[in-house]
Amino acid sequence: MPEQGKAPFPTVLMCGSLDTLQTDYHRLFNDYLAPLGIAMLTIDMPSIGASAKWKLTQDSSFLHQQVLSQLPGVPWIDHQRVTAFGFRFGANVAVRLAYLEPQRLRGVACLGPVVHGVLCDARNQQQVPDMYMDVLASRMGMADASDHVLKMELNRYSLKMQGLLGRRCYTPMLSGFWEQDPLSSKAESQLIVSSSLDGKLLAIPRAPIYRSFHQALQQMSRWLHDKMR
Repeated sequence: MPEQGKAPFPTVLMCGSLDTLQTDYHRLFNDYLAPLGIAMLTIDMPSIGASAKWKLTQDSSFLHQQVLSQLPGVPWIDHQRVTAFGFRFGANVAVRLAYLEPQRLRGVACLGPVVHGVLCDARNQQQVPDMYMDVLASRMGMADASDHVLKMELNRYSLKMQGLLGRRCYTPMLSGFWEQDPLSSKAESQLIVSSSLDGKLLAIPRAPIYRSFHQALQQMSRWLHDKMR
């Protein structure tokens, strides 16, 4: 929770990547959200950390959706002013929530989203580092599966293949991307923002890397803040 202000606070539900723990996002809260008076709620992704007993499934947003439904009972959270922030595969969770829980979310911001291309397109998959494919296989409980079987299963995690992305979504969505990102192309972010009635595309320059990343997080934080006014 922010040091300044009084509860209940507007809150960002963090949907992280598959290779990070919830504690890794403290700097995002401390440097970008807290100064705006925003609280952050973090949950480990399925199959890692405190959520290790749940494996990643096609219903990728299951855990976060359960938490979202309980927020009216949490006194320090203003459950009527909640947004979600999805990084990498966490964007799969956040965008899924935008469709399934539009009445509970004021907006969704994504950074380098993994929602369709890498999950379905063989050419995209050839550009992905082997280590990332290994992470996906591990989180899905398919570490011993052949590449062919794994790629067939990944198709089912695509939000477009699930019949969500591409349909009109009433939840505002922002998506940021880097050019030549092997995990998330510009088209991936365009698919997200074009599906929203209130979509915004954010191009992040590759250089200077730290300054660009800092400025992108500032813009995304302000956007989330504006959606929770």
